[in-house]
Amino acid sequence: MAKAERKGEGKLPSKPADLAPHLIGTKGKVGRPPAAVPHEPLTFKVTSAFKREFRMAAADRGIRLNALLAEAFEAWKARA
Repeated sequence: MAKAERKGEGKLPSKPADLAPHLIGTKGKVGRPPAAVPHEPLTFKVTSAFKREFRMAAADRGIRLNALLAEAFEAWKARA
């Protein structure tokens, strides 16, 4: 590619772009996000059919497997 074809490449704009206020940098102005709750692995054996059904149920609801497990456990505790 000749220099003439690359015209404008690598050049900075002559004036700053108009940015929405939420796109302007906020370095040092925003607090740190809350620390994530540490998770521990929970391992147990299930049938392949149960695993497939469980994964599909989580995917249908748009949630992660551990969220579905926690929700199911809370429902089980409330029933007791």
